[in-house]
Amino acid sequence: MGQYINRTSTGVPLPAKGKAQLLIEDGARITHPEFQPNLICVVENPVLGFDAALYCETEADFIRTTHKADTRKKIYLVHPNLQPLQM
Repeated sequence: MGQYINRTSTGVPLPAKGKAQLLIEDGARITHPEFQPNLICVVENPVLGFDAALYCETEADFIRTTHKADTRKKIYLVHPNLQPLQM
């Protein structure tokens, strides 16, 4: 299972909402939903009031984010400077 990201590459804590935007400001770029190195899936949870940012370490992690029954908005990012051990 991938790891949840709670900080930027410089150690700044991510807020409950707006994680994708802060990661973009930190150097991430939006990408297509396909497995690739340094892939992050940010899932918006408006009912619960927070976003979840998952670092997809394996293709299986990525596949879990594509379940058709999950209709929450997802933004896929690639961040060249964020490694799992920094999270």
